[in-house]
Amino acid sequence: MSYCFNPNCSYPQNYDHGNFCQNCGSKLLLNSVSDQGESVIYRGIKLIGQGGFGRTFLAVDQSKSVICYCVIKQFFPQSRNREKATELFQQEAERLQTLGQHPQIPKGLGYFQQEGYQYLVQEFIEGKNLAQELEEKGAFDQEKIIIILKDLLPVLQFIQEHKVIHRDIKPENIIRRFDDQKTTGNLVLVDFGAAKLVTGGMLPKTGTMIGSAAYTAPEQLMGKAVFASDLYSLGVTCIHLLTNVPPFDLFDSTEGNWVWRDYLKTPISDPLGSILDKMLQSATRHRYHSAAAILQQINPKSDYVRAMPGLTINPEIGFKPLLKQPELVSHSPAITVDKTLEIAEIPLAKPLDKITQIQEAIQKRLEDYGIVQVQVNQTQRYQLTIVLNRDQNREIQYKQLVPIIGYELTHFQLNKIEKVKLLGRVNNSDVPEWQSSLKVDRKTQFKNKIIRLQNNNFLSQLSQLKSPQFWLHQIQRREFWMDGLMMAMIVFIFTDKIIILKPIMALLIAGGFLGVKYQVSRQHPLNINQLFATITTLFLLFGWLDLRIWVQGSFGIILAGLFVSMPIFFSRHSS
Repeated sequence: MSYCFNPNCSYPQNYDHGNFCQNCGSKLLLNSVSDQGESVIYRGIKLIGQGGFGRTFLAVDQSKSVICYCVIKQFFPQSRNREKATELFQQEAERLQTLGQHPQIPKGLGYFQQEGYQYLVQEFIEGKNLAQELEEKGAFDQEKIIIILKDLLPVLQFIQEHKVIHRDIKPENIIRRFDDQKTTGNLVLVDFGAAKLVTGGMLPKTGTMIGSAAYTAPEQLMGKAVFASDLYSLGVTCIHLLTNVPPFDLFDSTEGNWVWRDYLKTPISDPLGSILDKMLQSATRHRYHSAAAILQQINPKSDYVRAMPGLTINPEIGFKPLLKQPELVSHSPAITVDKTLEIAEIPLAKPLDKITQIQEAIQKRLEDYGIVQVQVNQTQRYQLTIVLNRDQNREIQYKQLVPIIGYELTHFQLNKIEKVKLLGRVNNSDVPEWQSSLKVDRKTQFKNKIIRLQNNNFLSQLSQLKSPQFWLHQIQRREFWMDGLMMAMIVFIFTDKIIILKPIMALLIAGGFLGVKYQVSRQHPLNINQLFATITTLFLLFGWLDLRIWVQGSFGIILAGLFVSMPIFFSRHSS
């Protein structure tokens, strides 16, 4: 199957793999040359979008032996400002060459012209955007919004570090990649057609108003987009996902403020509400200025400071204290170190291989300082040991490396590591020539514990129990009454008909049943009607059988386990 690239073709769909359109006779194949000078041939498969600047196709690269899908943007602006549109299209191609290095931004695969049209080829992201997800599953809850913020804010930090403003963040431009194996990094930010490169000073200059009006920051509507404009758009995206209400309806123009809380489907915690409110501030000076600042509120980092003056060890003169102790190491702009400290280039650390990630990051940062090898080990429960190996032909100023190491550790959010031991060696010598240590700043650690306590999902859910809005929402849910009935039926079965150890165990079994049901439903949809029907059938069966038995030993444990784990068998994923 092929799709004709000719915009004027009235019947573009071709049901064979020919080289020319059966309707208009135009070429069905696009020819380009890769960076390595190899010929590349693209065939369009279907149209997936179109607008004032052109159209977007799903295509396949026929130059490869295996099927390789890609996305092709065809440029033919219908607006009067053709020169500006052409400039934006070319800029998008240039941006993707750089920004596409990030795993959550589509890679730019090529840019060329054919038969008077310009084409941009980029990586195909298989998945659904958040607008589609909202339509299929309904309003998001607090947990999903926090995951979105944690997943997307590092991407915005990355593009901000590259002096780029996206200018069109909205649910349609955020795709959840189909990948069941990954817990983070599933969200991909697409469509950099409106992106702007910031040059010169910090003051915004009036330019073209571009973006989707419902999600656009006030200053961007005036053509003065800044980095915080993307954070505003992300904030609007979040409240739209939370409420499933169009953004324009969430703003009270008579009062000049957002009223999104009035439309919430499920209550959210005060800390998350405060974060979203600050992202939605009309005045940029009252808004967050960086994605890192929001991440610090959601998942604060532990800053590392020098635990004691470092010691240089020399076999001839013994121990010698360093003269000056470095300042606090944190993400503060007051730290002026080498350009190698740009955090945008560091990939997000994954929990399973964080030690390896730390080792690679520190190795990369210190290679220009003469360190040939870095070894990181967790020698104790709350302590890391970092060994720096140097070549014997090059002297190292170890004390200059301490702030850099502390900066990297702070970035990796090692919330359970309280102390870091640093050792300097020559050609892996058994005796270190230098040693020092870092520790977590206690004031920062205490402040971060308070923030994490405020952001704790379990505590925030408990705090919702005293909210009338929470209970009003619950009693309107059909599943709430079904849960109550299933719990009552289970309690009846295990207090009147089957007694395990003591009747009080019935409450524990019913509570465990609801707990398992909640955990399973978070991962996969449940056939709730079938589950309810099964519990009801068992309830009627045990009621009809006029029996009363006491169960002890392993059989009782197995029977209780079967009831508790019953929701697992009604997961649609397992069926």
